[in-house]
Amino acid sequence: MTTKTMTAGIAASAVLGGFAALLLSFIWVAAWSGFTLSVLWGWFVVPMFGLPALSVAQAYGIALVVRAAKGLDTRTEKSPDSFGAALGKACVLAPIACGLLLLLGWVAKAWA
Repeated sequence: MTTKTMTAGIAASAVLGGFAALLLSFIWVAAWSGFTLSVLWGWFVVPMFGLPALSVAQAYGIALVVRAAKGLDTRTEKSPDSFGAALGKACVLAPIACGLLLLLGWVAKAWA
């Protein structure tokens, strides 16, 4: 095997690894946001309005609809972060934000 072939193989592995990491991060964020919305929906919307409970997939679908209705992010300023850094930040911050929302919802539920 030549050096050129090895370099091409490493580059292909890096691309496939990056794609796999991107796909897993989308699944990770989707699972957390769907879980958070389904729990909060079950705590507040179901008892107040008598609507049916949502599964995680249904809740994530509603989150997507709301995000699409809100429109794409139209900020004109560019982030100084690279794509990888921004993706890493999103994968870390999404579960933290969802956990904070669940904590606040749990506190509100306890007071109700």
